[in-house]
Amino acid sequence: MEDDILIQRAKEGDSDAFRQLVERYKGEIYNYFIRSTGSIEDSEDLTQQCFVNLYNSLDRYRRTASLRTFIYRIATNLAISFSRKRKSPVSLDLLVEGGYDPVSRSSTDHPEDLVYARELQKAYLEALVKLPVEWSLILDLRIGKELAYKEIADLVGRSISSVESILFRAREKLTEEMAPYLRGNRN
Repeated sequence: MEDDILIQRAKEGDSDAFRQLVERYKGEIYNYFIRSTGSIEDSEDLTQQCFVNLYNSLDRYRRTASLRTFIYRIATNLAISFSRKRKSPVSLDLLVEGGYDPVSRSSTDHPEDLVYARELQKAYLEALVKLPVEWSLILDLRIGKELAYKEIADLVGRSISSVESILFRAREKLTEEMAPYLRGNRN
């Protein structure tokens, strides 16, 4: 069933329609929070809060943006608020444990390639958490979620040129941080 139909039914009090929306988007939003918080428990709480906020703001939802964009805007605001309150850095182990592990064992043929890939992944995640929170969230929306610049701009309340600029600076900073780990620079 289309999101718009489910939204309309949810606005009319149909709890099953809202439950279908939650089921459709909860995995994606949970993974988004895993990458931004590094905590399974916090990600579960934030995912639940995201859908509570969505339910409470159904009347404000207008078709000017997709429901996905609307949900990501709520999630992004929650992630930024959370990161401002967070006292400890993201745990890399929790990210991997939570499913963020782009280097699978089957993706490498040689043990030394697997070791290198794991080192590179760890260095990337360490570099990522050094970025300003908004930069890493925008980077995740572009690379991880493959959203268009306009969608990202709508989500974070910035202009497209501002998003492009942040992405450029974020990639530049990541490249700088990752330089010692790139194959050409390994000893």
